[in-house]
Amino acid sequence: MSNYPKMNPVAHSLFSAPLGSPEEVQSGVLGVVGMPSDWTHSSRVGTRFGPEALRVATTEISKSISHEQAEFFDPILKNVLRKRQDQWIVDCGDADIFPDCVEDTTESIALMTRAITAGGGIPLGLGGDHYNGYPACLGYSRGLSDRDPNRKFGYIQVDGHLDFTNRLGAWGAYNHATNGRRISEFSNIIQPNMVWIGISGWIDGGEYELIKSMGGKVFSSQDVHRLGAAKVMELAIKHATRGCESLYVSLCIDAMDAGYLPGTGSVVHSGITPRQYCQMLDILSEAPFDGLDIVETCPPLDPSGRTQQMAAHLLLRTLRKHMFHTSE
Repeated sequence: MSNYPKMNPVAHSLFSAPLGSPEEVQSGVLGVVGMPSDWTHSSRVGTRFGPEALRVATTEISKSISHEQAEFFDPILKNVLRKRQDQWIVDCGDADIFPDCVEDTTESIALMTRAITAGGGIPLGLGGDHYNGYPACLGYSRGLSDRDPNRKFGYIQVDGHLDFTNRLGAWGAYNHATNGRRISEFSNIIQPNMVWIGISGWIDGGEYELIKSMGGKVFSSQDVHRLGAAKVMELAIKHATRGCESLYVSLCIDAMDAGYLPGTGSVVHSGITPRQYCQMLDILSEAPFDGLDIVETCPPLDPSGRTQQMAAHLLLRTLRKHMFHTSE
């Protein structure tokens, strides 16, 4: 495999972004990396079509924002949004995927997110199943070390599942149920600063106890219902950013109740609602995250198309501070 992160052209770009290679992403600019792989999912496949679906759905959002109209009013947060005129995002295309070799796929994705991070950019991975959050974060971790060997980071995962098992049957140590565990093993992550939000699915008691023993924090979907979405995210950010300057965020759309979001690989019931997810992301958008991914959009499982439209809206809420200048 080449050590030079190339750009694989795509038919659409995220939010109609200009195309560019990872090393061209400037400091503070988002660099998009498609991760069209679902070979590491154990059941409902189809998330390999997620990156393209997200690009199409966000292109529709971009079209709805008229070029002539410079200001918008957000009735939810009651502030004025002004479109940024400077470049805030570059789409670097898709990473090479090797269905017969998880190691090569991992390094292919990590090579791209590393180049973006090392240059001061903000990598944004588009999955793919949730395993892909691991190579995306792996490259981010390496890129941070390239910039500053002493730099540490915290971690927030919004998800219906912990993804913290060590091995899963025939899939071994590298699959959609192990990504959180593998990320916890990075040398520059602060383990006590790892936070999970929205857990609804079946979890292993040993994994939960291990997270607690290392100082991590888990908020269930019931905690979100009980405490309020905004409060939970505020607590999560406070916990994850203690004593560090960097924050990686992994957004799994399956944290949302399957009644709202059927097109995902691992559905959960009694999950968080669309409103709660958006409320959390409105708080997260103000946080100093410098790496993120969004995963588990599975278009073949939702012919209506509403799942990718919802996922695109979640990205819009998360990236609003990058896309717009805001004022009261």
